[in-house]
Amino acid sequence: MTQEEAIERLSRYQSDRPSKWREEEEKRRRAKANGWLNYSRRIAIKIAMAMKQQNLSRQEVAERMGCSPQYISRLLKGEENLSLETIFKLENALNISILQYEFA
Repeated sequence: MTQEEAIERLSRYQSDRPSKWREEEEKRRRAKANGWLNYSRRIAIKIAMAMKQQNLSRQEVAERMGCSPQYISRLLKGEENLSLETIFKLENALNISILQYEFA
């Protein structure tokens, strides 16, 4: 196969949409610099452990939270900036405590 043939063949499989890997990497770097990524990963570990202990699938947790299994997968990657609402839903769905809080 010639170089031109290889380029032609690869061109057929090229996506019409530009890749977003650079933007995603920059987002991860900013998150790491801000420190919240470590918290998100710790929460993801806690979610995964609770799911395993309760023998729950992503589908079951998603149904309890009113979201998609794909969203649960993203949460389990530990790269999501979770809202308080999401944390509250996770706590209720898994019957766990993620945030420790005190009211005076």
